[in-house]
Amino acid sequence: MELPANTRAAFLFLKNEYLPIPVISTTPATRMSKQILKELPELVRANVISEETAQRIAAHYENQPNPTTNRLLVVFGILGGLLIGMGIVLIVAHNWDELPKAMKLGIGLLPLLVGQGIAGYIVLKNIQSRAWREGCGAFLCFAIALSISIVGQVYNIEGNFGRFLMAWMLLTLPCIYVLRSSVTAMLYIVGVTWYACEVGYFSYNFMEGSRVPWKYGPMLMLVLPFCYTEFILPGIKNNFYYFISWLLVLSLTVCLGTFQGSDQLLMMAYMSLFSLFILLSEIKLFETQRVLTNAFLVVGSLGIMGSLLILSFEWYWEDIYDNSTLHALAGDVETSVAGAVTLMAIAMLFVVLRTKSAAAINLKAYAFLVFIALFFLGIKTPGAAQLLVNLVVLVFAVYTIRDGARKNHLGILNYGLLIITGLIACRFFDTNFSFVLRGLLFIGVGVGFFAANIYMIKKRKQGA
Repeated sequence: MELPANTRAAFLFLKNEYLPIPVISTTPATRMSKQILKELPELVRANVISEETAQRIAAHYENQPNPTTNRLLVVFGILGGLLIGMGIVLIVAHNWDELPKAMKLGIGLLPLLVGQGIAGYIVLKNIQSRAWREGCGAFLCFAIALSISIVGQVYNIEGNFGRFLMAWMLLTLPCIYVLRSSVTAMLYIVGVTWYACEVGYFSYNFMEGSRVPWKYGPMLMLVLPFCYTEFILPGIKNNFYYFISWLLVLSLTVCLGTFQGSDQLLMMAYMSLFSLFILLSEIKLFETQRVLTNAFLVVGSLGIMGSLLILSFEWYWEDIYDNSTLHALAGDVETSVAGAVTLMAIAMLFVVLRTKSAAAINLKAYAFLVFIALFFLGIKTPGAAQLLVNLVVLVFAVYTIRDGARKNHLGILNYGLLIITGLIACRFFDTNFSFVLRGLLFIGVGVGFFAANIYMIKKRKQGA
């Protein structure tokens, strides 16, 4: 039924369709401001805000710097510094043999002098541009490596690659603090990790065995004050913070293996380290909005579950039982490292318990205490320890599934189901179960995947 003309006109007037649409300049600065600016004409037409207020809001966003442009400048600045540094190294390396000694020294030191000149200009002029600081820091890092290499070669200075890496990183360290460069800090962490791997893994001698990179720990700690003042103290958690936290966690995980001695307590050291990571993720300073951006939580959880799955096999416990190892462990390097990491995990547990109850802490944080008990049990009765490890894996898997359901997080829920799948796959190889029973177990886990995900999706729809 068509409305009378006067009624229809009144209805349209009440909907404000006849009101003039104010002309407001809308130059978007960010995705959020773009949405706000888009709504301004409608807000003015609905008399929520005045036209003057809308113009002031639009002017405010127009005067804001475009963060996308800033990020691109930083990225291209870093890429430029890296490419220039690597390009110089390649050009010099290709023509090296034909150059006279003085020219070699000049070529080796010129990039360093240029980089230091730019760094001095940035510091004296107090330039706050992150693109300049990051690009200059990356360039200086490679210029230092080039200078060390050329001076060492020209004057035939003896040394090995491990010493070169150590000298390179120690000379790069001041650039991190002078330029406040996060990229240089990342390169430093990678370089220190490379040094530890070179000394502890790659320089392995079958006659003398591997050497322990004792300088790795102090060198890594030298970058921590920068991380604290740049990210933790002001509460900044940007992409640089995530990258550096991931590099630190991965560096510690990789390099802990370089302190191995008799291989008896390496697993205890790793269990304590992974538990320490999870305990750190429980502290508010290291909490993040997304799971994948929290390197402490992800690496700690994956490390604990991976280690427990390894421990669910028989060979580890037989090795402990055969070697009867309490006497062999006395005075071992690995014993000292495992003891130190375990003490740090215990201390961190007490710190976390001051702000949270024991039940509120992630259950996997207690894995190192469980393993210590199982380790001493396994020295006398390895079969019982192996059986209990399987039970612990199952408990952690159920806890993870329950945690995923409670947080309505499909990723965590499926992670718990994957742990059960991993446990079944491990038992697939070292048990005498019939193939029918093994097949039924996999079918049961598959059905569990479908049922859990369908339940979560329905729960989300009901909550929407």
